[in-house]
Amino acid sequence: EDGAGPDGDGAPGDADNGAAAAVATRVRVAVEAAQAVGAAAASPPLPPPPPSPPPQLRPPRERRPLDGQEVHIPRGARRWWPDESIPRVTEELREDVHTSVSRQPRRNDFSSWQMPFAPMLRSGRRNPICALGECGDPTCPSYRPKRPEVREAVEKFVLEKCVSYFSSDNPLDTYASIGCGLLAQDWILLEKLRRVGLLPARAIFVELRTARPVIKCEGAELPRAGGGINLRQTGFMGPLGPEFAFSAHVTFNYPTAESTLFEFCNDNGADSIFVRVGGPSALGRLNFGICVEDEYYSLPVEDCWTPGNETHKFLFTCGGTGVLRIYLDGETIATGSVLPPKALVRSTLLVGQPAPTAENPRGSATSSGGAFRGLVSKIQVWDHEVDWLCTESMFTCEVDRAYSQMSQWFYGECAIWTFGTLAAYAAVAKSDPRFAADLLVKIDVHDELDGYDDFVCEALAPRGLSLVLGGPGTSWCRQGGGWCRVDNSCDILDRAEEKTKMPWALLGSFPGEPDRHFSVEGSAAACRQSAAHRARRRREH
Repeated sequence: EDGAGPDGDGAPGDADNGAAAAVATRVRVAVEAAQAVGAAAASPPLPPPPPSPPPQLRPPRERRPLDGQEVHIPRGARRWWPDESIPRVTEELREDVHTSVSRQPRRNDFSSWQMPFAPMLRSGRRNPICALGECGDPTCPSYRPKRPEVREAVEKFVLEKCVSYFSSDNPLDTYASIGCGLLAQDWILLEKLRRVGLLPARAIFVELRTARPVIKCEGAELPRAGGGINLRQTGFMGPLGPEFAFSAHVTFNYPTAESTLFEFCNDNGADSIFVRVGGPSALGRLNFGICVEDEYYSLPVEDCWTPGNETHKFLFTCGGTGVLRIYLDGETIATGSVLPPKALVRSTLLVGQPAPTAENPRGSATSSGGAFRGLVSKIQVWDHEVDWLCTESMFTCEVDRAYSQMSQWFYGECAIWTFGTLAAYAAVAKSDPRFAADLLVKIDVHDELDGYDDFVCEALAPRGLSLVLGGPGTSWCRQGGGWCRVDNSCDILDRAEEKTKMPWALLGSFPGEPDRHFSVEGSAAACRQSAAHRARRRREH
């Protein structure tokens, strides 16, 4: 390495020094690499790193104790108890059910419901949730056999909201669902909440099909010697109001005077709920009314009955906001708004006879609003508002079976409660904070619910969250002493709903892009495009 430089004086040159340094560096790197390979071959392999926990999973929290036998069942509520003779659902069975759930089930109509869960599991065992169903309308934007991505987007939206909103300081203990039907969608949501450690200790379902009458009576031919029918004889001693419903099959004889179909009131006609029947000069007239603090409010309807042998089915309802409705043979014939009646125990529950007053101590037929003449049968009374299907007990077996399976699935994990109406649930949640909702959801309910936003705000817990996905209504969260709106926009659901609401003429009947905003200019442009298209086709042929 000490060779002579180019000038021949024996001193090392700059070029030779650079080359020698480069060679030395390469040799050193090669030796270090060989030593590293030998050390790796001689030592045992390192163990793999521990797996990272799945995202969004939380450590198990201390759960609120389940509602026991000591919890009083409030007015309008029903507790669904599991069958203790049946073993609880094991983790193996739960996993078997989860793997058998199809993302896009085949169309399986059952009593107007879509049943997404097969009766048998892939393992050959009976499916313990096969009676759970959801909306079976193929035109619904969230109909799962046609558009599974819509409900998947809804479930993802609810789950993400819950994960970001609830915590150990703000736990999810009470889950409430409005218009839940046969519970298939709620079961999926609860199972997803279980996976992220947010399974509630109480689930409350507000569903009209779970409503049961508080009074049922076969009825009789009226008038009779003992007067009308006293429904106090059935033993009912509970309050009526602000919600109320009365249904009966009625045959009208020719009247001799104005009469009373029914009257529920206190002494001297106070706090009365009544229906008056027109006399000879007002054939076909009914007057459905209430008395609130000595003020009478009524909803009259004309030409809704004729004397003879024809039987009509009537339903009279009053909602929690004071909306009166009269149904005749399944159709709504009159609607009006009044002050809702007070929630009171009424001492007089008479059918076919007016209530006694100071002027008419016996409620005889000689007074205004006398005894009814005709047949009143199949009498049913509810302490909350119902619809026409409830009078026929439709879907009773399907609903009972679905809720029984739901309570059995969550045996020992989650208490299952039902309420017939949102107003009844809001009244209980307001008086008993245990029933207030930490999470309240309304999914795919397109019917207008009277006073929905007011009742939801009353039903929420101090830090509760409500979500509306599909149908009218606003999403809210409760903070401090007030309520704040929550963004509930879900793009996939919004686009699906927008498409189902578009006029059929804009869904491909005209060439070009559909006008999704239904503007007059867009409709005119579509018509011009259609005319030009027809002219072009004529020229081509």
